Amino acid sequence: MAAGETRKLLIDDGDFQHGFIVHELFISPVNPLDEATSAATSAVLHLSNIPPTAFLWRDPTQIAWAVYNTNPTNTYSVIAPDNIVVRELYVTNLSSSQQLNYMVHITDRTMTPAHGVLQMVKEVTYND
Repeated sequence: MAAGETRKLLIDDGDFQHGFIVHELFISPVNPLDEATSAATSAVLHLSNIPPTAFLWRDPTQIAWAVYNTNPTNTYSVIAPDNIVVRELYVTNLSSSQQLNYMVHITDRTMTPAHGVLQMVKEVTYND
């Protein structure tokens, strides 16, 4: 994905009892060997269609954060515990200059009606 780009990864299927759990987020620059002098590439998974500009762990619409450092080379990601995506999921490349590869590991989750409504209310409350 291009520098600064946001992509919609999941689209609401209309079933509030159907959701997804994010388990992992992996990122790397498209050309990691060409980026040896740069500081880092980072990305955020979020529930809002408004792209974030930074890691804000206190923001309930952000559910995963990843950094790929090229000098020295290391990478890490953090996933918010108990995350369940019911409506939409987005990824934003926070780099202003580097293209980014990303991979997200998610699994399906079927919920009770009460749990599904609770998750949907949380997403709507945070986004609208």
